Amino acid sequence: MCGIAGLLHPDAENRSRVVGRMLAAVRHRGPDDDGLWTGENCALGHARLAIIDLSPRGHQPLSNEDGSIWVVLNGEIYNYRELRSRLIARGHRFKGDSDTEVLPHLYEDYGPDFVTHLRGMFAIALWDKRERQLVLARDRAGKKPLFYAPIPGGIAFASEMKALFSVPGVDLSVRPQGIHDYLGFGAVPGPDTIYTGIRRVRPAHVLALDTDGDSAETPYWSLSFHPKHRIGRHEAIAGIEDRLREAVRLRLRSDVPVGSFLSGGIDSGLVVALASRESSTRLRTYSVGSDDSAFDERDLARQVAERFDTEHTEFVITTPKADEIPHIVAHYDEPYSDPSMLPSFAVAKRAAMDIKVVLNGDGADEVFAGYRHVVAARLLSQFDRLGCSPVRAAIAAMMKAAPPPAQGRTRYQFLHRFLRAFASNTGDRFQILTGDGMNEEEKAALYGCRRTAITDLLPSWRLIEHSAISDGPLGPLDRMLEFDFHFLLGGDHLVKMDMASMAYGLEARSPFLDHELVEFAAHLPEDYKLDGKTTKPLLRALAEKLLPPDVARAPKRGFEIPLQRWMQQDLNTLLRETVLDSRSYAMTHFDPQATRALIGGTGRDAKRWSGIAWTMLCLEFWWKNYMHSVLPVAADARRSAGPLRIAV
Repeated sequence: MCGIAGLLHPDAENRSRVVGRMLAAVRHRGPDDDGLWTGENCALGHARLAIIDLSPRGHQPLSNEDGSIWVVLNGEIYNYRELRSRLIARGHRFKGDSDTEVLPHLYEDYGPDFVTHLRGMFAIALWDKRERQLVLARDRAGKKPLFYAPIPGGIAFASEMKALFSVPGVDLSVRPQGIHDYLGFGAVPGPDTIYTGIRRVRPAHVLALDTDGDSAETPYWSLSFHPKHRIGRHEAIAGIEDRLREAVRLRLRSDVPVGSFLSGGIDSGLVVALASRESSTRLRTYSVGSDDSAFDERDLARQVAERFDTEHTEFVITTPKADEIPHIVAHYDEPYSDPSMLPSFAVAKRAAMDIKVVLNGDGADEVFAGYRHVVAARLLSQFDRLGCSPVRAAIAAMMKAAPPPAQGRTRYQFLHRFLRAFASNTGDRFQILTGDGMNEEEKAALYGCRRTAITDLLPSWRLIEHSAISDGPLGPLDRMLEFDFHFLLGGDHLVKMDMASMAYGLEARSPFLDHELVEFAAHLPEDYKLDGKTTKPLLRALAEKLLPPDVARAPKRGFEIPLQRWMQQDLNTLLRETVLDSRSYAMTHFDPQATRALIGGTGRDAKRWSGIAWTMLCLEFWWKNYMHSVLPVAADARRSAGPLRIAV
């Protein structure tokens, strides 16, 4: 795991200090070593977190035998040993034993299709001197981030946006559409970012750019749900166990100790169960609890740790101090408000004191139907057959008049959300079922007298419908799983964990996102993946075999915090002072009266309000960082560029 940065530019050989500034911004991702290679038209930089081949032979950038192909990698190639053996048999010669060194040789043989042979998580930048072509690639699920920005004469790229802030010529103006979408989702959906001039390389895509300014972004993988496996349920469970065991085994490949997060749920529990059996050393596990018993699963995590004799560490997260939240939000470089980023940062910080590599259960919910909204989606599909436009319109009108739920997770709250979803279109329905973000009407009301500011803005639900990429018809469950995988997982949850773990130089590996396991699960019949109202029935059956009964049968609880209490009590003063400040983003870009009413929370579903209020608070912390840090960094970079200035 590392940080990468670089330039494609006619004067790249003289831009080393620009790339040096970029690397300094992502040094936390790779504190062990750094490297820089410059050639005609291209410069590649690398901040290394040494995991495989700790010797100087693992130093990056790395090349093939004749130096015609250079590469930097952020991530891990888990099947590098198998690939290396095949390449040696084909005549390739290696200098060291790192996973990165297979990449230039693999590219020699297969060109841009080399990524189809990789089993891992990765963001890759590769320079082909013969073709004068820069190749940028991301892994299938999008675990590893990769951003790029056009600059006069070329492009700059990096693992995090903060590395691009110091590159003169990058357009850092804020996209109003990005703010609009953030209010709905709590994150800025890709491939765009909050900044006009910065974009993401898409997951499962290769972006090729040449020195003539031509570019092409090509998908190399897609999640397919057809054809369905014709196997029995017990065979399906055995197939999952075999593939998950192999995925865990591959992710234990490391020249440094590997540990695991342990939440108390079945996902991380299964990973620990298999890892403890596959590991040659005693596994370290890490759990974070809450001072609110409703959100504390440490007792369940402890049962797993005891069964598998792990070296277990647990601690409690309490109400964050006023300066903690701004620090974490600023780390994401754009507005981001998933509340579980707080415990994610906390547990990553603690684990990084002992280890460099940690396993987690990310992806299990999105792949194996672990969220309650998949149950609602299937039920809604049955109601859809009975519904018609007048019925939907009547229910929509009724829901506007219905009193909002006073508390979350009550029968009335579930019914209220279900009926709102029934009366909505596909994109709005996904938003309603999966989150507590603002809908289009609520956002319009927030703009109020400034409504002209949103005349050209598109509804955020369009992004959900655009994320449906599978060919052919899908059942309601598979369609929701497709949305979850491409949108919820790639656009939010993986962003959260990558930034939280890499803030402390900790590599997080996710066995459930092994693409062979993902593909196997996608092709299973819908009825196997969702059995009535029980989420993740296949993983629960496996958990009954491997985990303590209390853990296997426990109801699902997310990686949550007592956000409602915080917004109403502990952090309410901070919320009001920050959002209602006369210089805040909200008070200068939204309608002040509407903003005050929103933060007041009167007449709103208390659970939804707490999520929306948190989203507004995080927006303000990003805005302060943008005004007081991002823009000054960009200005300093322009001033210091001198005769090497990239921008005009």
